Amino acid sequence: MRCWRAVREMIRFEILWKLLFFLLINPVFRDVYQTYVASVGLSFNGGMLWTFLTPKVALIFLALLLGAGCLVFYEYSVAIRIAALCRRGEAFTLAQVMKAAVWDLGTLRGWSLPAGALYFVLLLPMARLGYVSTMVPLVTVPEFVFEEMRKSLPGQAGMLAFYMVQYAVHLLLIFAPLRMTLRHERLGQAAWGSLRLWRRSGWKRGIAVVATLAVWERAFTELARYWRRNLLGNDDFDRYILKYLLYSQAFRKDLLFWLLASLLQAAAMALFLFFLVGALEREGMLLQPAWSRDGLALWDMLARRSAAWRARWEERLRTQRWRCALGALGLAAAAGLVLSCSQPLLVHRPLAIAHRGGTGGVENSLTAVLAAAEAGADCAEIDVQLTKDGVPVLFHDGNLRRMAGRGESVGELTWAELREIPIEDHYFPEAGERIPSLEEVLAALTEGGTDMGLLIELKPAAGTSEALSWAVMELVEDYGFGERAMFMSLDYLCLLPLQERHPEWWTGFCAYSTAGDIDDAVFRYGMDFLAVEESLASNRLATQARELNLPVYVWSVYDNERMLQYLEMGISGIISDYPEEAVSVRERYERANPGIEYCGAPSDFQ
Repeated sequence: MRCWRAVREMIRFEILWKLLFFLLINPVFRDVYQTYVASVGLSFNGGMLWTFLTPKVALIFLALLLGAGCLVFYEYSVAIRIAALCRRGEAFTLAQVMKAAVWDLGTLRGWSLPAGALYFVLLLPMARLGYVSTMVPLVTVPEFVFEEMRKSLPGQAGMLAFYMVQYAVHLLLIFAPLRMTLRHERLGQAAWGSLRLWRRSGWKRGIAVVATLAVWERAFTELARYWRRNLLGNDDFDRYILKYLLYSQAFRKDLLFWLLASLLQAAAMALFLFFLVGALEREGMLLQPAWSRDGLALWDMLARRSAAWRARWEERLRTQRWRCALGALGLAAAAGLVLSCSQPLLVHRPLAIAHRGGTGGVENSLTAVLAAAEAGADCAEIDVQLTKDGVPVLFHDGNLRRMAGRGESVGELTWAELREIPIEDHYFPEAGERIPSLEEVLAALTEGGTDMGLLIELKPAAGTSEALSWAVMELVEDYGFGERAMFMSLDYLCLLPLQERHPEWWTGFCAYSTAGDIDDAVFRYGMDFLAVEESLASNRLATQARELNLPVYVWSVYDNERMLQYLEMGISGIISDYPEEAVSVRERYERANPGIEYCGAPSDFQ
């Protein structure tokens, strides 16, 4: 059948394209981007924006974005041509189609190039319906952003509006890539043509297209429910891939699923495009000539030069076999060294850390912290801010609106005023809890007979960094809690007073975004651990941190399959709202991997 031929040819092309991408294209893009980003300096979290505002990095980023848009469109163009040719039953070779698709890039001239880059690199991978590319397979909003939005009604409304606009635009422009490829229309013309097609289409055709996209969404949603772990990304296929295969349980498992998912996506895209082309046949959409005569002459010239280059290398191989043999032996020896190198031990047993105290009470409340201890958590992660009169208290947000319905910030109220305000969260509505002070929490843990520690995140307001650091340090000293505490902040500079006075205390950096590779830059800090948001966790980060004897903790993990995935990577701790799940997953991991050795005991933070 013609559709099955389209599937076969699509899978052949995707295999070839992925090999080309991972061996050549991705390393070039990665190295160019990382080189220029690293030249600016360390850029994380809120400071990341300033990196892209520097002229040099902005131009490099724009050039790479435009290049990525061209490559994604080229992949779509080849896929669309395969579907169209199979639909019409024409004979072709994959090489012919790939050559012909080069000339489709001419539709991205002028303003179509930047607009097309945003469309192909941002919108289509975010919608994930019908079109799938190798270079940008997926664009997602970090989970912690949506998790915060789910905690309030306006946030939930914002999420709904975001998805509705995203899917509506994607649906209205669904025919644009086909028109760009098959009619050589520029993006603006193709977008307008897609809208006209919807206006002229009968209700049956519209329902058929929507139903096809609904089937796609349902199929891949069910697949995601089955495989809840994070999918491998392009950065996982780097020069450390042999080491991942040898040492990373997570990579071996995830690679098998990635291969299966890639085949399924290629087949699904072939069927989807085959259906779309059929839906447009009534309009008489025809393939353009593969290339003009000038283009044909250019290809002939490139082919002759390629043949001459190949002949020269074949001659060298025949006359210099011994050098080739030595080179092959050298490569084999290098691979052997990589495979035989020992894997460093983890710093300590993976920690189960209760995010904001966990769900045993209102977030950052004394009740939640004590419940985390009862659940077996090794640490409770808490957020500490400074009141107007200099008292460190547990609170996360920049103001009291979400948890108390008031617009003031913690720094605008005294401790006496703040402790009278009842708070609640989405887990415990109408709880009527009170904001605790850090001293109350330290006293409760010191006197309560529990050995649970604290991961204290300092959240200074403008101009209060040093004051907050000293206030926290003095309390921890008074209660002798330094051996059971770790300290981190998004603003690493506010931890400097603690490092200077107590170098034996553990201080770490907390990151939710980075302009470049986090492992190539943040390790320059003199820190004892690293706490990263889920989107930054990777095999590369876990491997390099392990080689540097640096623990990495991942936040905020809600799914137990992802918890297991991170432990299999070599992550040193899971920060979750559900500490009991983190404890259970750790036990499951240790049962499956008996005899694991660590540099220190589970509670040895020093």
